[in-house]
Amino acid sequence: MSGLPADTRESSSTIDSIYRALERNEGREQVSDANVDALIERAERAGNAQLELLLREWRSPCGDDPDAPVLPPGLPPPAPTAPSER
Repeated sequence: MSGLPADTRESSSTIDSIYRALERNEGREQVSDANVDALIERAERAGNAQLELLLREWRSPCGDDPDAPVLPPGLPPPAPTAPSER
Protein backbone atom coordinates (compact mmCIF):
# COMPACT_ATOMS: atom_id res chain seq x y z
CA MET A 1 0.00 0.00 0.00
CA SER A 2 0.99 3.66 0.06
CA GLY A 3 3.89 5.00 2.08
CA LEU A 4 1.57 7.37 3.93
CA PRO A 5 1.17 7.05 7.69
CA ALA A 6 -1.62 4.67 8.72
CA ASP A 7 -3.81 7.47 10.07
CA THR A 8 -3.90 9.16 6.64
CA ARG A 9 -4.68 5.99 4.67
CA GLU A 10 -8.22 4.90 4.16
CA SER A 11 -9.57 1.50 5.17
CA SER A 12 -9.82 -1.25 2.59
CA SER A 13 -13.63 -1.15 2.81
CA THR A 14 -13.54 2.59 2.02
CA ILE A 15 -11.16 1.94 -0.90
CA ASP A 16 -13.49 -0.80 -2.19
CA SER A 17 -16.48 1.53 -1.90
CA ILE A 18 -14.73 4.33 -3.79
CA TYR A 19 -13.47 1.85 -6.39
CA ARG A 20 -16.98 0.49 -7.02
CA ALA A 21 -18.25 4.07 -7.44
CA LEU A 22 -15.47 4.79 -9.94
CA GLU A 23 -16.43 1.68 -11.91
CA ARG A 24 -19.93 3.21 -12.21
CA ASN A 25 -18.30 6.46 -13.41
CA GLU A 26 -19.13 8.13 -10.09
CA GLY A 27 -17.17 9.14 -7.00
CA ARG A 28 -14.34 11.10 -8.61
CA GLU A 29 -14.57 13.67 -5.85
CA GLN A 30 -13.58 10.95 -3.34
CA VAL A 31 -10.17 10.33 -4.96
CA SER A 32 -7.41 11.98 -2.93
CA ASP A 33 -3.65 11.92 -2.50
CA ALA A 34 -4.22 9.64 0.49
CA ASN A 35 -6.10 6.95 -1.47
CA VAL A 36 -5.04 7.19 -5.11
CA ASP A 37 -2.20 4.64 -4.78
CA ALA A 38 -4.51 2.09 -3.15
CA LEU A 39 -7.11 2.71 -5.87
CA ILE A 40 -4.48 2.22 -8.60
CA GLU A 41 -3.42 -1.03 -6.93
CA ARG A 42 -7.08 -2.14 -6.73
CA ALA A 43 -7.67 -1.37 -10.43
CA GLU A 44 -4.49 -3.23 -11.35
CA ARG A 45 -5.57 -6.32 -9.35
CA ALA A 46 -9.00 -6.20 -11.00
CA GLY A 47 -7.44 -5.94 -14.45
CA ASN A 48 -9.21 -2.64 -15.14
CA ALA A 49 -6.50 -1.00 -17.25
CA GLN A 50 -8.68 1.93 -18.24
CA LEU A 51 -9.51 2.91 -14.66
CA GLU A 52 -5.92 2.29 -13.60
CA LEU A 53 -4.73 4.64 -16.36
CA LEU A 54 -7.21 7.34 -15.33
CA LEU A 55 -6.08 7.11 -11.71
CA ARG A 56 -2.40 7.26 -12.70
CA GLU A 57 -3.16 10.37 -14.77
CA TRP A 58 -4.99 11.88 -11.78
CA ARG A 59 -1.92 11.27 -9.61
CA SER A 60 0.57 12.61 -12.13
CA PRO A 61 1.16 16.38 -12.06
CA CYS A 62 1.52 16.53 -15.85
CA GLY A 63 -0.99 13.81 -16.77
CA ASP A 64 1.67 11.40 -18.04
CA ASP A 65 2.78 8.46 -15.91
CA PRO A 66 5.61 6.29 -17.27
CA ASP A 67 4.38 3.37 -15.13
CA ALA A 68 0.89 3.49 -16.64
CA PRO A 69 -0.29 0.35 -18.41
CA VAL A 70 -0.79 0.30 -22.13
CA LEU A 71 -4.45 -0.06 -23.01
CA PRO A 72 -5.32 -3.21 -24.96
CA PRO A 73 -6.03 -2.72 -28.69
CA GLY A 74 -9.66 -1.87 -29.38
CA LEU A 75 -10.28 -0.29 -25.98
CA PRO A 76 -11.16 3.37 -26.46
CA PRO A 77 -8.97 5.86 -24.65
CA PRO A 78 -10.44 7.33 -21.49
CA ALA A 79 -12.49 10.46 -21.96
CA PRO A 80 -10.68 13.56 -20.77
CA THR A 81 -11.93 15.08 -17.56
CA ALA A 82 -11.91 18.70 -16.58
CA PRO A 83 -9.45 19.60 -13.78
CA SER A 84 -12.38 20.77 -11.66
CA GLU A 85 -13.66 17.17 -11.52
CA ARG A 86 -10.71 16.09 -9.38
